[in-house]
Amino acid sequence: MFSSASRLGAAAGLALVAIVPVAACSAGTAAAPAARTAVRPERILAAPKGILAATQPQADGSMWTLAGSPASRGLFDVDLVTGHGIGSVSVSNAAQSVTESLSGVLGVALGTGRTGALELLDGRTGKAIRTVPLGAPAREVTVGSDGVTFYVLDGSPASSSVTIVDSADGRVQGTVPVPLDTASIAPDVQGTTLYALQPGGLVSQIAMAGGKIMASFPAGGGRSLALSPDGSTLYVLNSAHAAANVAVVSLATESVARVLPAPRNCLQVLVSANGNQLYQVVGTPGYGNIQVLPI
Repeated sequence: MFSSASRLGAAAGLALVAIVPVAACSAGTAAAPAARTAVRPERILAAPKGILAATQPQADGSMWTLAGSPASRGLFDVDLVTGHGIGSVSVSNAAQSVTESLSGVLGVALGTGRTGALELLDGRTGKAIRTVPLGAPAREVTVGSDGVTFYVLDGSPASSSVTIVDSADGRVQGTVPVPLDTASIAPDVQGTTLYALQPGGLVSQIAMAGGKIMASFPAGGGRSLALSPDGSTLYVLNSAHAAANVAVVSLATESVARVLPAPRNCLQVLVSANGNQLYQVVGTPGYGNIQVLPI
């Protein structure tokens, strides 16, 4: 059940940490970007140690984070103004990713070696609503621009796909095949195509109806993908090595327009609802923080 903010701070080990300087690295051999932009975080907020993923920033100024170890995982609600913990709830040790609908439904992607599911929780109480079985272990879940539809990346050694789920009733609306090694996904604003990021930095735009690849282009990343609210820009995290960066990709030209810095151990990027801030989720088993960059 939910804990108090004091318990959250004690259990998760919240602590502010300094930004880690990193060296610039290439955003991809096929799409040479401009030099890394000199941008510093506006804020660095405490987050649970062992943080794995986070939801999109919410209208009430909070963000749910998924954190823990293979032995124990939980969801921790963080105030994005103060960095203080608001509440927490235990989840399955198979939890890999989390997102939240506009109505406050949390979607937790579950993946073991062989099975997968999407668990839906009430974001106010932490109570389980229902579990949606998937055809393969889940890797990531994100919410569409309508604030209702969940997109779950799941896959096996033989195939990968995105399962589309209505968060209001848990009904599966369809599946879309994606490249086998897809690491992260982002639905477009219209809800008609998906962007799928592969570890090597290739982004494919895939039609949700029929699963046809409409376009592919290099973006210089391979860890996490986020789309701007107006649908014009992709933010692609490259953190495969000791150095990290975020390629800012113009979808009009399908090329890297500039490169933003990212701290070492950056795991995920998210964009604010107004498109003015980039949230970088940073963590290891020993620490965690959320860095907020102006964009």
